[in-house]
This record gives sequence, structure tokens and C-alpha cells, in this order.
Amino acid sequence: MKTTQVALLLISGLMVWSCQKGTASAALQIPHPDDASKQVEYFAEAPAGKGPWPTIVLLHGHQEGNRPGGKDFVDWGVLKQMSMRGYLAVAVSQPGYGNSAGPPDFSGAFTQHAVTGVIAKLRADGQASPHKLLIEGISRGALTAGLVAAHDPSVSGLVLISGVYDLPAFVADSTASTEKSMVVKSLIAEAGATADALNARSVLRFASSIKASSLILNGAKDDRTDPGQARALAEQITRSGGNAKAIIYPDFGHHIPVDVRNKDIDPFIDRVLGK
Repeated sequence: MKTTQVALLLISGLMVWSCQKGTASAALQIPHPDDASKQVEYFAEAPAGKGPWPTIVLLHGHQEGNRPGGKDFVDWGVLKQMSMRGYLAVAVSQPGYGNSAGPPDFSGAFTQHAVTGVIAKLRADGQASPHKLLIEGISRGALTAGLVAAHDPSVSGLVLISGVYDLPAFVADSTASTEKSMVVKSLIAEAGATADALNARSVLRFASSIKASSLILNGAKDDRTDPGQARALAEQITRSGGNAKAIIYPDFGHHIPVDVRNKDIDPFIDRVLGK
């Protein structure tokens, strides 16, 4: 093959890869509601037309290394894909990740208020719908999402992926794997080990306050969380008059493949947000 043909194929491949990744949304910032000297970073991709739009807020899990925060959702093309479906897609960098000022507090009040501050800003600007808002969280992002929804009845929908919802039980698990032990170590370092700190971050304790339609996903082979907690949370939300469904994937662990989980998530989002 000639050099020019190789070059053209390479350029073509890069263009396809770039389209799949999506265009980069610029990082935005607001002052943290609890401390105006600290900033909360978020990324947003709006659909065509005029807002307010039904809104999806995405919350990342723990990240090692440089901790890119919400930018991961931009780089993966998730915001672009959701905006093309007619949603205002938003990714928030939790405190201590990306360019959101920390330190992280393992989904404590400071983290929750960072998320609610971004939501309030988008609603005040006429971008996010006041009645159609869904939060999707992964791992510790699932914990944050559940706690935000428990304290904000205006949240319409929840998608919780691979989260821990009963922290006292999680910490007390004497059969914890190495991976679970690492999560407990991070939890205690960021939040402390007091009963008050653990209970305040346990979504299960607030299940009766969750009014959002909820989809709770977990892998049966997850070595960092307990699938039983996903089932227990769904049962408690339903028992309290809410609407929740747990799906446990028998073949997967903490990382559930995107194409697998989206078969359940996409129709759920469309149903909740009225698309």
C-alpha cells in the first residue's frame, strides 16, 4: 500500500475516533454553596432548540491517578450522545476530583451540595427543567446521587450503578475482600468512622424519602460492593411508597459493561423524562 493511502486511512480512522469521542464541552465553574472561595467544576452539553430541557446529571466514581472528574464523560462522548437524544447532559466533578476544590468527603454534605449547587444554577439559568431531572451515579457517585435525591423531592429519576448503600453494614463485614477493605480505608480517611458519619452517608437510611423513580444496578460478582444492598434499597424504597427496581447482572462484577447496562438504562431514562 502506498504511503499516501496509509496516511489517508490513518486520518480517516482518527476522524471516526474523534466523532465517537464527541466534541469537548468547555469546563464551567460555580462557587461552592457552602464556601464561595472554592469552585465546583461541571460540564454541560445542551440539545438543539431552547431550554429548559429534561436533564441528566452524571456523577463519576472514584478515580485513581490524575482524577479527571466529570471530564471523563466528555471524553467518552456520553454528554454528546445524550444531548443528541434531546437531553441537557451534565457531568459534575465531585470535590477533590477534576478542578472541583476538595478535599473529598466520601459523598458527605459538601459533595452533595456541590451537585445541588450546579442543579440550582442550571435551573436559575433556564436550562434544566424544574420537573424532569434524573441523576445517574456510578460507585461513589451512586451514593452521592441517592443522597441528593433523598433530600430533593424534585429529582424525577435515579440510576444507581455499583454503589454501597448501608455503610455501617459494609464497614462491619468481617469477610471483606481486599478491594472492599480499600474502599473502607478511603471511607474512614475521608469521613471518619463514627456512627453519625456512616449513617449520614447511608442511602438506605433515607430510602423512605426517595420519591424519584429508581433503577439500581449491580454485578453479582462485585468484589467492592454487596449486591444484597442494591436489592434491599429497592425493596425499602418500594415499601415506603416509591418506585424502584433492582437488576443484578449474574456475569459481571463492579464494572458492568456500558452496552449491557444501557439496554436497561436508556428506556428507563426515556420513560422517566417523558421522551
